[in-house]
Amino acid sequence: MLITRIEKDGLMGRKTGNALATPIAGALGADVRGIDLSEPLSDDVWAALETAFLDHKVLAIRDQTLDPATFLAFSKRWGDVHFYPYMDGLPEEPEVFEILAKPDAQRIFGNRWHSDQMYDPTPVKVTLLYAKDLPPVGGDTLFSNLELAYEHLSDGMKTMLSGLKIYCDGADKSRYGGMSREQWYAKGGMAEKLNAPEQEPVIGIHPLIRTHPETGRKCLYIGDQVQRFDGMSAEDSKPLLDYLMKHIERPEFTCRVQWEPGTLVLWDNRCTCHYAIADYAGHTRRMHRVTIAGDVPV
Repeated sequence: MLITRIEKDGLMGRKTGNALATPIAGALGADVRGIDLSEPLSDDVWAALETAFLDHKVLAIRDQTLDPATFLAFSKRWGDVHFYPYMDGLPEEPEVFEILAKPDAQRIFGNRWHSDQMYDPTPVKVTLLYAKDLPPVGGDTLFSNLELAYEHLSDGMKTMLSGLKIYCDGADKSRYGGMSREQWYAKGGMAEKLNAPEQEPVIGIHPLIRTHPETGRKCLYIGDQVQRFDGMSAEDSKPLLDYLMKHIERPEFTCRVQWEPGTLVLWDNRCTCHYAIADYAGHTRRMHRVTIAGDVPV
């Protein structure tokens, strides 16, 4: 059997041919080494990678050398590309987006707990992020296991939350300190990448308790893109939203991915939140990103 369990120093690993997925933390996340994504993967290795993804939710695949076309080809094995509605992609590969923090940026892209594009009626399934240029230190990404966060709620809280839906508006200015998305991106040095900033807002209304379509596990589907609960005012929603956001940040639900040159990280947006740490002011951080289309949350 290709997938084997090994025990070493108290860690459980998943061996895939010559590759080994080593857990990053007890909650979620694994490092993967020993595979070359610029070459075609065998069916057995691909099946093992898919299983590791569902097990660990976040995979940091190390030591890769990928041009945009190769990166996109690997990304498409996870499904159809989900186009980010507010940004243009690379000229040579429009489905690949560049996330760039310049040394003079006044803000850093993504430094808040969120799942990607929760405001879309069919939010992202998988995000793949590939390191092109990294600061000398810093720029790590935190991830939270939203299934663990749900499991650690009391039975009474689970019952109370079970009927609630979240309301997410992609154009909501409260997320940007009262600024428009165009103004906010400009502070991060990315205004030129915006695509049609005057387009109609994208709005998603989803169950707060979401069921994973492949594993059947429930999670607490929450993030900073949630403005309020559907049918409730922002003011009425705030106390409970604040509590739930604080809950998912508990250290025992999280892992921390430290980026290395050539690292590709992919994560399951259907059951995780992430936070890009803004601790590298004065340095460049350039990443390539592909997002994969999901389905309607249930």
